[in-house]
Amino acid sequence: MIVIAAIAILAGVVVVAMGRGGELARDRPPEPAASDLNTWYDVAAYRPPAALLGYDVAATERALSEIARVVADRDAEIDLLRRRLAANELAATELPADPEWQTTLNPADQGPAE
Repeated sequence: MIVIAAIAILAGVVVVAMGRGGELARDRPPEPAASDLNTWYDVAAYRPPAALLGYDVAATERALSEIARVVADRDAEIDLLRRRLAANELAATELPADPEWQTTLNPADQGPAE
């Protein structure tokens, strides 16, 4: 009889610890959407929902996958911008020092300042 009571109490503790204890249950944070983890602060402030032992594995995996996607997108954008910058710098160094098409304006040719 004592063993059955101990098992019932232990089962009740497990149910409450998992967050299914009625009024004692904690609100589970919503799982992150694609737009929820865009900044470093969003990632630092994210707290995965708790489970009996640690964190909810599925929600944590989805959050980590979303974080990995955002970081990969940022890395690709940074790489693209670095390539464009290098191409612009290369094009700027290949221009002749005094191109024929470049003219200087004579102050007399300019109209009155408005």
